[in-house]
Amino acid sequence: MDAPTSFASLVRHRAARADAAESERVWLYHSHAYFDHESEETVAEARAFMERVSRTFASTSHVEVHSFIARPAGPHPRGSFEVLFTREAFADYLSWLMFERPPRISVFIHPLTQSQVLDHTARALWLGEPFPMNLDVLEAVDTSTRASGRSEEEIIERTKKH
Repeated sequence: MDAPTSFASLVRHRAARADAAESERVWLYHSHAYFDHESEETVAEARAFMERVSRTFASTSHVEVHSFIARPAGPHPRGSFEVLFTREAFADYLSWLMFERPPRISVFIHPLTQSQVLDHTARALWLGEPFPMNLDVLEAVDTSTRASGRSEEEIIERTKKH
């Protein structure tokens, strides 16, 4: 059986809900934990929090911890680490974040769809202090992917690691 975060799992979920509302077709989400990348203390706190997320959700393949980046990158205005999670883990993971997030770390949560701009703006949630995104980067990604002729699922698969 494929991992819940695999391309095959995404395709199966979306095919089973082909006629459903877009909100029901979403299978994958990202969270980005933002921290002050200029403070060694906060960087260390973020690394410890990332390890805690990994340990807490180690028993499920519906939550994957990715990429610790100790500087602003792409649309992200601060250092961050990313977590990929499925619809199946949404309530448990978000509930845990609400109570366990360190106060100096903000968490940005968004769905993965074919629209990076909408996912990072109108469809997003914040826990903690919100920060502005570099929307120019996201608009360029959306323009490029629309022109590519890729399927919605291929576009979503490509965004899983960004």
